[in-house]
Amino acid sequence: MVDPFFQSTKKRKRPSNNGRGRGGSGSSRLPRASKEQVQEARDEELSSADEGGLEAIDDIDFQKDRAPHTLDDADFVDANETAAEKRVRLARGYLDKVRAEVAAQRETGDYDAEEIDRELIASRLRQEVDEAEGRIHRFYSAAEASGSRFKSTQHPPTGIAMTATGRIYTSMKNGSVLRFDRETLEHRPLRVEGGGHKGAVLCVAASEDGKWVVTGGQDKIVGVWDMSGDEPRWAAGMRGHKDAVSSVVIPPLANASAHILSASLGRHLTLHSLSTLSALDTFFGHQDSITSVSALKPTACVTAGSRDRTCRWWKVEEEVQLVLRSGGKTKADGREFFEGSVDVVCALDDSHFVSGGDSGTLAFWSTGKKKPQFSHHLAHGLDTDGRNLFPSTVEPSPRWITALAAIRGTNIVVSGSWDGRIRFWAIDSNLRSFKPAGEIAVDGFVNDIQILALPEGVVLVAAIGKEPRLGRWLTLDAAKNGVFVAKVDLTVAEEVDDE
Repeated sequence: MVDPFFQSTKKRKRPSNNGRGRGGSGSSRLPRASKEQVQEARDEELSSADEGGLEAIDDIDFQKDRAPHTLDDADFVDANETAAEKRVRLARGYLDKVRAEVAAQRETGDYDAEEIDRELIASRLRQEVDEAEGRIHRFYSAAEASGSRFKSTQHPPTGIAMTATGRIYTSMKNGSVLRFDRETLEHRPLRVEGGGHKGAVLCVAASEDGKWVVTGGQDKIVGVWDMSGDEPRWAAGMRGHKDAVSSVVIPPLANASAHILSASLGRHLTLHSLSTLSALDTFFGHQDSITSVSALKPTACVTAGSRDRTCRWWKVEEEVQLVLRSGGKTKADGREFFEGSVDVVCALDDSHFVSGGDSGTLAFWSTGKKKPQFSHHLAHGLDTDGRNLFPSTVEPSPRWITALAAIRGTNIVVSGSWDGRIRFWAIDSNLRSFKPAGEIAVDGFVNDIQILALPEGVVLVAAIGKEPRLGRWLTLDAAKNGVFVAKVDLTVAEEVDDE
């Protein structure tokens, strides 16, 4: 049966509002004024204002009662200034500042030529840019140590870090971290209730301003120490690695966000932030344990993959890796030595680094080539004392390279092994090869090296042990565990004009 509602034929009407509309209650709607009427009313208002003697808006002086204020060139900024014009203005201001500094230096000298001023200003600008970018721009031909000192410790040190504030930090195999005074070599351990590592501490890094110290240990933790106060504070123990943390680095350049990089025997690399005390990203690619990581900036780093015989250059922001395969063959005295492991790396600038492995080969790399630019075989010689890794080996085997470091912005590279020498190497001005530049006598395994150019001079520190950093398969009974400190005198290389 159909509903009666649908059978109705009457039209439904909208109920009346009894004159109550939007305009008000109980009143009828007023007619709207036309556009012509509105315009006429406005014209009448303007004409009445003119007749009353009021000033037009264009004739009013808004600066009448204000005190006069003049702006000089430094304070004046055009409101319509573009970004390019702003850069030009700031560059001109910086050049004026440099000119004033050069003029002040010139007053104390005996030269006043305008051309010399231009050369000094240009060289100063180039030097500051190169230092900020970490480029190799200072070249030396020789290095010699002076005033070396040694402070023994009970346990073997595994890593060492130095700050510009006069502090030295070492990681120890017994699980402690020692803080040394660089002048007196007095030391005491970093002890904090509820913090620290459980097990051996394998690596340490420190910011150059001395505010942060980062350690990595066998407990798979990246420890963060806050050294800004009077007493050390355990800030956090960051987790995320699947195996022992073998290497950490705090990039010294362009690192306003306080990022650090850590590598582990679990074959992956991790980017951390000290501001949030957390891991930001993880990178995979190596087929074996990562034993060393080095970086100048947080955007790029280089790692050593030990038995996978590769070095990998990482672009952290782009999450891209460049694989550089090592594993070369060394011929010496009618014998052949094959590189089976790449153990240490050291970044030199944005496109160059050096590596060392178990065959004793020191290799100089460029990211533009898949093979080393130059290699120095048996950099620390052969083991002629009979302390071979495998007792069944009758003939002497190469001494593997255990540590690498470089003076930032220069061509000087430092390498260490267990032949009783820390050796200096000088890269040529064309960045194509290198040659020996000096050495320092020290007995024991050189487990880690750091060298900094400080205002008082170049200072080298090294962690010396009776046994290797990551194991105890070889012991040097005649050596001592401790910290080695020496000042380094550099000889400036003579400039050679390209023919």
